[in-house]
Amino acid sequence: MVRVDSARELLSSIAADVDDDDVRVQDPRTGHITLFYALLRGRRDAPVLADRIREAATAIKPFSVTCAGFDEFPSTTRPVAWLGVQQGIEELLSLRTSLCACDQDCHRHAFIPHLTLAYGEEAATYAAAHEKIRIHAGTAVCETHVDAVWIAGFPQNGHPARDLRYVERVPFAGQ
Repeated sequence: MVRVDSARELLSSIAADVDDDDVRVQDPRTGHITLFYALLRGRRDAPVLADRIREAATAIKPFSVTCAGFDEFPSTTRPVAWLGVQQGIEELLSLRTSLCACDQDCHRHAFIPHLTLAYGEEAATYAAAHEKIRIHAGTAVCETHVDAVWIAGFPQNGHPARDLRYVERVPFAGQ
């Protein structure tokens, strides 16, 4: 994952307006762009994955990412609100390619780099909250300097919006 700590204020404002069990806003402490889903079976797996990623990370130079522009992954079961990547998309795609060479990617969907804002756990409640989320995201710009990737995880029965924890940092070249 790429941490996007600059999203904290935006996520906090959305959470203050719409967060509940039916619309789960990403925890403001864990704003991120997911690059790769590796199956972690336990806490001891993160350092092993980090070791595999370290070699690839030494060839990556730090870069900047700018997230802006509200969008959604529509779904009848779990819509997701997000900001798109306006700058740094090529670098993120290259980084993802490097990571995918380190382990099997378990992601089930086409990769679209984005900063998740909220998950709709109940479609009708999400539909009612949609406009509030869009207004908060309207002119938001979240910029971040990327000099490392993070391995993160959440418990098997946990939720990525509330239970995500950063476990291991893997720095890029010269960091």
